[in-house]
Amino acid sequence: MSGRLLPCLMLFIAALSSSGFTVMAKRMEINSRLTKPLYIAVSSGGSFDSEDGVDKRKRKLIPSLTGWYSNLLESHEVATKSVSTGILTVVGDICAQVLGEYLKHGKLATSLDKIRMLAFFFDGTFCTGPLLHYVYKLYEHVYPINGGGDGKSNPDSLKRAFVHVLFDNFVMIGAYISLMMLSTALVEGRYKSIPHEFKFDLIPNIKASYKASALGLMWLQLISFYWLPTNLRVLAVNFIDIIWVVVMSFVTHLHRH
Repeated sequence: MSGRLLPCLMLFIAALSSSGFTVMAKRMEINSRLTKPLYIAVSSGGSFDSEDGVDKRKRKLIPSLTGWYSNLLESHEVATKSVSTGILTVVGDICAQVLGEYLKHGKLATSLDKIRMLAFFFDGTFCTGPLLHYVYKLYEHVYPINGGGDGKSNPDSLKRAFVHVLFDNFVMIGAYISLMMLSTALVEGRYKSIPHEFKFDLIPNIKASYKASALGLMWLQLISFYWLPTNLRVLAVNFIDIIWVVVMSFVTHLHRH
């Protein structure tokens, strides 16, 4: 069954990445006069006027949700990022359960494993979400992406963003996957299988993540790191990682009983 699901997911990821490259190319061509208002709109929740170069009538293009989320980030940054990570992680697990059931029985799932969903919510909210917040802050402190997301055309920004993404996808990924396997196993009551999973499943899971990243996810993450301010990168990665969670949830539960 894994042989049928993973290639399909990889093709889907590759398709997403192709559109992502188009966005990146256009990003490199946009001058600072046009990108600065967009940055201000995102980071301030759309509270800007025509002095910034954007007609007031176009404010409706900035979703009101952006302002609401930005306000939450200002008042409860870590909690907001953590809860949003938990919610989107559950979305990824639901997709994994539905796809797994379809490939196994040829029909959509009529019921979902709620304990498994709770486990992924716990991992996203109390483990991965806070970890991403502090790790991304550390990346920016150690090797800042100068000019990323503020409308400046700094060639060094893309290189720095690429270093962030490479380290995140091919070094830190071991910690992310280990934490996910441990936390979900504990919440699901599978603690006795933890040593076995780490011995036989950890490396295959990391390899599957490498493939998903190389085929597209890391390139989408590169766009978000280059384009967005630090406080919005966790949310962007959460949306991208819905696909990653589908892959990880599926491969992690192949042998979990």
